[in-house]
Order: sequence, then structure tokens, then C-alpha cells
Amino acid sequence: MARLIEFSRRSTGQLQKILTFYDERNGSDNYSRHFLKCLLEDVHRIAQTPTASSPSTRSDVRFFYLMGFTIIFRYNSKRVIVLSIRSSARKPLKIYQIK
Repeated sequence: MARLIEFSRRSTGQLQKILTFYDERNGSDNYSRHFLKCLLEDVHRIAQTPTASSPSTRSDVRFFYLMGFTIIFRYNSKRVIVLSIRSSARKPLKIYQIK
């Protein structure tokens, strides 16, 4: 059975800022809709096999890259929670660095 997918309050706010930025910069929502579609497809895939993503220093937290962003999530047997959507250009947090 697939895991339930949730977005944290933080990741929801970050996603909204990302989508708004691209809408304003491009004068269109085409890229934002494409980004959102890719994000949702990848999160659904991760919900099926979360260990197919990159490990972090915490056993229950993993991450993957998408279109210049690092998507950080926590998972257990029932849920996948997207914790943060960070620009990959930012300095990585130590907790999310590969062991």
C-alpha cells in the first residue's frame, strides 16, 4: 500500500514562494505548472520506494534533487512528509549531507 503524502507548513510556504517567483519572472505560469507536476510525480514515486532517494545523516530523512532544488522528506511505513524545498545553490545543512 502506498504511503500517505503530506507537505509540512514550511515546505508549503517555500513551494508557494517558488511558484510565485517563476510566475512573476516568466510572466506566465507554464514553468510553475511544469515544476509542480514534476514535483508531485517524484513525490508519488518516492512514496512507493523512499529508499531509492539519497540518504541523510538521519535514518528517517532522505532527499532528492529536482530542477535545481533539493527536496527533503521524512518517511515511515505510513507517511512521507515533505519537510523542505531548498534551492540547490544554497549551502547544505549538515543534517542533510550524505554520510
